[in-house]
Amino acid sequence: MAKSVKVSGFTSVQWDKVITPRIQDYQIEVAEQALQAAVAEGFDNQPIVITDGKPRADYRLVRPFGRIEFIRRPTMADAVLWALDQLRKRSPVLTGRYVQSHTVLINGRQIEGDIQAALANVKPTDRVQIANPQPYARKLEGATANKRTGRGKRKAASKQARSGIYRVVQRGMVQQYGRSLFVDFKYVKLDTGVKVWGDQGGGYRTSGTKRSVKRVLRDQVYPAIQVYIKA
Repeated sequence: MAKSVKVSGFTSVQWDKVITPRIQDYQIEVAEQALQAAVAEGFDNQPIVITDGKPRADYRLVRPFGRIEFIRRPTMADAVLWALDQLRKRSPVLTGRYVQSHTVLINGRQIEGDIQAALANVKPTDRVQIANPQPYARKLEGATANKRTGRGKRKAASKQARSGIYRVVQRGMVQQYGRSLFVDFKYVKLDTGVKVWGDQGGGYRTSGTKRSVKRVLRDQVYPAIQVYIKA
């Protein structure tokens, strides 16, 4: 029979087994208490949770010495009003027509009246767009290549907005609201009735084997920011 039992200290494995759960439990408890206190003062009671840098990850799975964040859910109105303000600031001003023409649509229908009230009940399935129906709006973005995507070599038409307007604001929206909203840039058709000449998607033969591209009238497209609520 052994005469003594000596314990010289924890191994790293033993330490992890004992301490790690305690650290996690403490972090979770502190985070929950902080959220409860904030909600009592008016903070969002269903905030976006970011655990160790991962949006919507369970905060109870936080790593030891990791980070738990609770972020107030921005409303659609918050994001759209911010974007409208930025668009107006970046808009080139000559006659003032362009800067006054930024339009908000829900599922293709223009909002008339109070934008904030109209956006209050937007659902995740709704599509919110901000567009400018001025015929030269696309040119101001410098789009000269692809009708569908606008990709390719671009040269902005305005010295006041050399990098474009809608593209720049869309990138800013992603940085500001990308954790809760899906935001993209797209060229869209609007119910303006404006037609422009362009190349037809296909082509036709004129004589022999020579192929000529046919020019046709098609609907004008306009730069737009599209916003959806992330499910």
